[in-house]
Amino acid sequence: MRDFVSAIDIGTTKICALTAAVVHDSLGNPALEIVGEGHVESRGIRRGVVVNVPDVTAAVHEAVEQCEAQADRAMLDANVGIAGSHITTVNSRGVSPIDPRVGVTEADMQAALAAARAIALPEHQEIIHIVARGWTVDDQREIQNPIGMNGYRLEVDAHVITGSSTAVRNLVQCIQAHDIDIDGLVLEPLGSSRAVLRPEERRMGVVLVDIGGGTTDLAVFMDDGLCHTEILDVGGHHLSNDVAVALHAPFETAEELKLRYGAVLPERVAEDEVVWAKVFGDRAERSFSRRFICQVLEARAIEMLE
Repeated sequence: MRDFVSAIDIGTTKICALTAAVVHDSLGNPALEIVGEGHVESRGIRRGVVVNVPDVTAAVHEAVEQCEAQADRAMLDANVGIAGSHITTVNSRGVSPIDPRVGVTEADMQAALAAARAIALPEHQEIIHIVARGWTVDDQREIQNPIGMNGYRLEVDAHVITGSSTAVRNLVQCIQAHDIDIDGLVLEPLGSSRAVLRPEERRMGVVLVDIGGGTTDLAVFMDDGLCHTEILDVGGHHLSNDVAVALHAPFETAEELKLRYGAVLPERVAEDEVVWAKVFGDRAERSFSRRFICQVLEARAIEMLE
C-alpha cells in the first residue's frame, strides 16, 4: 500500500492543498511525488490571520476538493502551515541528566526539550514549535546530534515559537470542519527553509525572507541552527495598496499595474513611458508615468527591506 502525505497552506493571497505519494528510487531512498493539488484565492484572511471563519472554511473546502479530485483519494489528515503577526519567539535552555553507562538517548533529548518548554508565556499565547539550536554535553558545546555521546549533563539551546491561542484555534477550526485531522502546525518560514535551503547554507549562515501577500516571514540560520524568526506585518498587498492610493485607483487595478508594469528600480524605466488605468471619479481612464508607479513601489520595498 502506498503512503501519502498532505499539506494545507492558508495564506493572505491564496489557499493551497497538496497531496503527495511517498515513492522510492532505485536505491530505496524516499521521495515525494505530487498527485493532487488545489489552489483557490483566499477569503477571510488578513495579514495571515483568520478574520472570517465561514469564508476561510469555504475556501479551504474548495482547495481540498480540487486536491482530492486530482489525487483520487480523500484527504484524511494534513500538515497545516501557520504564520501571521501574532507569532512570537523566545530562546530558552533546558537540561537533562545523562546515564554515563548508556550515553545520550532520544529520551534524554526529549527531556531536555521539555525542560526548555517551561517558560512564562504571555496571556493567551501557546507554544507551536520548540527547535533545538544546539546541544551541550558537559563542557562540549555546539553539538548538532548528541545521540550516543557519553557524559553526565545534557543541555539544549532551544528556539521556542509561540502563537496566539485564539488565532491557532480559529485556524484549526477551519481545517477540522472538513473532518481533516491535523498532523501538525508548521511555522511557514520553517517549511520554506526545508524547501529552498541547502544544509551548507544553514551551516554557514543565511537569512530566509518569504514575502507573501499580507506578511513577510523571516528565518535566520547559523551553524545549522535556527537563531531567529520574525513575522513582519507587511507584504505584497501593501505595495498594491500604495499604488492604489497614489493613483486614486481601485485595488484590483493597482494589483494589475504592479504585476504588469511594476519594478523597484525606477531609474531603469524610460521617463516618457506611459500606462493607462481605470481610476475613481468621472474619468474612466487616465494616463500615468510608469516611472512614477515604480517610484511608489521602490519606496515601500525599501521600507520593507529595512
